[in-house]
Formats: sequence, structure tokens, C-alpha cells
Amino acid sequence: MRRLSVAGLAAALLLLAASCQGTKQPLETRMYEYSDMTDHASLSFHVELPTAKRGPGAAIREELLKVADLQLGTMFQYESGRSFPAFEGDWRDAQAFLDYYWGQSLALIDRYSQEDADLREEAVRGNEDMSAEEKESFLENTPDWEYDFQLTLEEEHPRYVVFLSEDYVYMGGAHGGVTGQGSLTFDRKTGRRIAHLVDPDCADRIQPLLEKGLCAYFADSGEEVSPEELRGWLFLEEGEDIPLPAWEPFPTEEGLVFTYQQYEIAAYALGMPSFVVPYEEIMPFLTPEAALLLVR
Repeated sequence: MRRLSVAGLAAALLLLAASCQGTKQPLETRMYEYSDMTDHASLSFHVELPTAKRGPGAAIREELLKVADLQLGTMFQYESGRSFPAFEGDWRDAQAFLDYYWGQSLALIDRYSQEDADLREEAVRGNEDMSAEEKESFLENTPDWEYDFQLTLEEEHPRYVVFLSEDYVYMGGAHGGVTGQGSLTFDRKTGRRIAHLVDPDCADRIQPLLEKGLCAYFADSGEEVSPEELRGWLFLEEGEDIPLPAWEPFPTEEGLVFTYQQYEIAAYALGMPSFVVPYEEIMPFLTPEAALLLVR
């Protein structure tokens, strides 16, 4: 992909600084919130969508509803396939769309969590090594399932907006986990989603920036890790490069934010490693589409 020259980089940074001085009316949005419990589960939605009936705002809303359909329509599916059919009504009616997915999702988590509770009870009742009191105590303290679906406005700038797709899922195990599609960056002028801000083929050239960011993340967590020690903390084979995160980095005033999911490159106990790479360092590795968005 095309790269910026040194002179072009300097000019781009000047344009980026100038762009930050612009003003624009806030993106008008509406928050849709749902919350309920079943016998063995809790479910909640927090969905923020642009209200515009046409133009960029409407295009952004349509793309966000596609994200909601993908996340909720494949709930608890770990292979290809859907959990329930897609909404067949008018996707311009966000309330009807979300009401449909809410009803389907609530019925689904109710059924799956009940099946899980029944299997747990059957196993406990048949355990001859437990007393009757122990069985009752265990069953009374069996954890409920939980699913929290979040699709909300995260960053707003005169040239772009960023929405966050992040779900929390807990199915009665040792701990829950964060899923979702991560940060979604949109061009405010066109409403088009920017699929890649960083060139996917630059992982080998961006290694020093990833190392620096991860070391800073661990330092902020109270763990001093040198670049030489870093790979011993990560799920990497000897000589293997640190991959770019599955979640696309997103822009802020300070730079691009990189975030790795739980277990993506490190143990669960190390959290979700996140760090900011300043624009003057990341600019040579931006895709042409991202460079135009950030510096025009």
C-alpha cells in the first residue's frame, strides 16, 4: 500500500492539528436500553444509534444494525450458523428491529441457561460422594448466566465518530469474557465505515511500536517488563511477531488506540492490553483511506 514520505508526513501532521480545531454539531443519537432476568440468566442491551433519517447518520445506523444482527443473531454459536433468523421487517425502524432481537435473545438465553441448570442438577443429584446438604448448598449457589450487549458512541470528532461493539458473556464457568467487534470508525462526511486504519500487512514493520505500547501497558499495571522480556509474557512461539489486534485500532486526539482481547496474546489475568500510539509514530503505517480521513 502507498506510504507517506517524510515531507508528506510533516504536512499531514500539520493538517491533522488544523483539523482538530474545527467544530461540528454533535451526532444526534438515541439510547435503547433493555434489561430482564429469567430463572437462570440475566440479559441487557445498551444500544446507541444515530437518529438521522437520511444522509451519513442514517448510513452509520444501518451499519450498526448489521453489527447488532451479526452479534445477536449468532449468540452462543461457535461455528458457522445463526441462533435465530434475521429481522425481516423495515430496518429503518430501529425500535422494531431491537424489540425483535431482544425477544429472540431473551428466549434463547432462557432456554440455554435452563438446559445447563438441568444438566448441573442431574449431575449433582447423582453424585454419591456429596451429602444431601452439600447438594442443596451447591445447587442454591449455582451461578446464573449473563449476557450484556453494548453498542455505544465512544469517540466523536469533526471528521469521524467511533462506536464500540463490546459484549460481556458469562455462562456459569470460572469467569466471563468480552466479545464483540470492538471499535468501529466512521467517516462523518459519508457515513462509511473505515474497515482498516492500519495496514494489515505492516505487522513486521510495526513491531517496535507494539513492543513499546505493551511494555507501557504492563508498567501501568505495576509490572516492569523490558522489550527483551516481553515475549515471555505473551502467547508467542520463538521468533514469532506480535500480531496486530483483532479489534481494529481507533483514533483519538492523542493517537490510535490499540486493544487486545482477553487471551488474544496473553493470559486472562493480564487483562485486555491497551495502549495509544501517537500519530507521528503511526502515520507511516496508516492505510490511504485512514490517512485521508485523519489529515485532509
